[in-house]
Amino acid sequence: MRAAVILAGGRGSRFGFRDKSLIQLNGKPLLAHVIDALYDLVEEILISLRSYKQAKKLDKIIEGKNIRIVVDEVEGYGPIAGINAAMKALTSEVVFLTGCDMPNLKTDVIKQLFMLIEDYDAVVPIWENGDIESLHSVYRRDSTLTATDLCISHGEKKLFEFINRLDVRYVRIDEIKRLDPSLLTFSNINSPEDIIVAAGHHAKL
Repeated sequence: MRAAVILAGGRGSRFGFRDKSLIQLNGKPLLAHVIDALYDLVEEILISLRSYKQAKKLDKIIEGKNIRIVVDEVEGYGPIAGINAAMKALTSEVVFLTGCDMPNLKTDVIKQLFMLIEDYDAVVPIWENGDIESLHSVYRRDSTLTATDLCISHGEKKLFEFINRLDVRYVRIDEIKRLDPSLLTFSNINSPEDIIVAAGHHAKL
């Protein structure tokens, strides 16, 4: 089985520290756009949040959908805590990990990442300058749980420290371009200006 985990615990500093998952794009919350892209692609979807208080705000978005919510078990570890809690709750062996602020996910790209996992712990896109898309990647549940457990026990809070504990298959961006020439799948929302750009992309779809 394949799963998707959506990290939605963060607040947008350029949006007045509101929950990024609830920011509107073309009349729908960002989280709803991500769910729409993933819902028919995987058998299991988890949304990772920082608190149960935050979860109450998502009722309307996930109502009637086969989606579960998990909450961080440790504080102060950001995405590492969210990934760790999600891996403990998953039943699927392989999982696509993404943020709630990526409304242009391309299913063809995600399918390709799933296909490439083979015996690796993770499949991670990498740019020419060495930057990686760790929150647009596919991971093995057991390896990821072990890695995040170790990060937490050693006080490691950065995503690159988690990645360094895995056997990773890196996928060059030029390979991704064959499926998504404009690389919209990687676009995320970090500012009000990004909303304007993303709204234009959606209008063309």
